Amino acid sequence: MVSRAVILILGTFLVVTSARSDLKLTPEVEVYEQDGVKMKHLIFFDGSQRVTYNPPPGWNYDGNANLLVLHSPHGARGEATIRQVRLANPESFDKESVKRLIEQVLASAPKGATNVAVVSQEMNPVMIERKETFLVIIKFDSYGEPYLRSVMFLNRGNEQMLFQLTAPQSTFPETQKAFQGSHFTWQNL
Repeated sequence: MVSRAVILILGTFLVVTSARSDLKLTPEVEVYEQDGVKMKHLIFFDGSQRVTYNPPPGWNYDGNANLLVLHSPHGARGEATIRQVRLANPESFDKESVKRLIEQVLASAPKGATNVAVVSQEMNPVMIERKETFLVIIKFDSYGEPYLRSVMFLNRGNEQMLFQLTAPQSTFPETQKAFQGSHFTWQNL
């Protein structure tokens, strides 16, 4: 027979572990020194745990609890967003969820966009903190100009992170390379 104290301890442990806070994407800047060079990165909080990220060099950023917006420099007209959504249950990238995510990305094209189509899909283009990712790239025309949009999904417990970049087709390769490269800098995600 399990003692009442053991049941109480296990119940408390389950409540504490399930009460994990959501990641807050409101950025704070921290300056640190590495090899004698002063650098800075963004800090976010997941409860009491610090999560850090280095945006691509020269990119501007702004954020709130659920959304971080990044703009590429030099008039490249690219915008990236990092946001989180709550999941009812933890998910994996199985056949059914992959199909649903592709449909979700296609539906995200701006209102009035034409020639919307999937360009590519890729499992694990980047592993972040040993977590799997799924990337979908679509194309569309908006106001007569061709655009590309990439959306990379990462599942973390009952949250899903979406890393989205939208840019004109002419600047997309450069901005995508910078944005995707910045994902390697996430710590404690």
